Amino acid sequence: MLLHISSPSIEQILAFHALHPKKPLNVLLTYAKQQHFNDFQVLHRNKICSLILDSGAYTLNKSKWAGRPENLLREYAVFSNYTSCYYDFIFNLDENFTSRGYEENMLNQFDLENRGLDPVPVVHNLFNGEIERLIEMDYDIIAIGQCENGRSFKQLESAVNRIHGADRKTHLFGVTEYEILRDLPVWSCDSSSWAQYVQYGQVMWWNDDNEDWSPWDVLYFPKLQEEHDPTKGKNYFDYAFKDDLDAYIWNNLRLTVDDLLGVHKVLNRSLVNIYFYKEMEMRLTAHHQDVKGFIFPD
Repeated sequence: MLLHISSPSIEQILAFHALHPKKPLNVLLTYAKQQHFNDFQVLHRNKICSLILDSGAYTLNKSKWAGRPENLLREYAVFSNYTSCYYDFIFNLDENFTSRGYEENMLNQFDLENRGLDPVPVVHNLFNGEIERLIEMDYDIIAIGQCENGRSFKQLESAVNRIHGADRKTHLFGVTEYEILRDLPVWSCDSSSWAQYVQYGQVMWWNDDNEDWSPWDVLYFPKLQEEHDPTKGKNYFDYAFKDDLDAYIWNNLRLTVDDLLGVHKVLNRSLVNIYFYKEMEMRLTAHHQDVKGFIFPD
């Protein structure tokens, strides 16, 4: 499967590529974020595997968008017409996140298609026939976005299985829960969690020797070594698997704990978390193939 890292910096991409040139990252960029798109699209496109473009609909609905274009659909279409050749796929401008937004969002879908683009449609209601309509219209990829009525495992199980059963591919927006991705035939997803953990000073790693059978641990680095706040994760300084973590970050990223505490700590912690999600992608791909037997259309 494809697990896309959402909105990394080009510095993070290049630093990771220098360490793992044979493990190129999958990346989601958003039109809502001002950035040097050309760095991703042209200058370093060969260092990225799958590159996809989000319209910025999530930012539009969930946060403030500084500098939002007055005519968002037109500007997104113009941008996409110039740049879509660099992306594996782009998404529709699904402005209406409500359970009744299908018609409004499909007007944008058809507008973009009439401009020569091929956006992936996004559904926000899993049980009102949206999925079946899109299957009938022969879309190869169907994305599942935020849903007013929730996205529990059982709800997603029904939706993803209907898409997969029709020989279509599913992209899950903002879902990186391991259990969901492990057990469902999800072809693609994206994650901003890696950056959120960095923002709070946390790193994640796969700890297969953990006695409580959790496949990973979240750690933080308090200023006072004796501090303990279980809501932040596990305190590195009294962590039972500290030596194992030290070996893990050195063997995989050539980092020491000093690198996670020093002047470049933000970059280095981001590399640990990006590697965690890259490893998640590899584990999920192997599980889908070897255990679940999922087969996705080309």
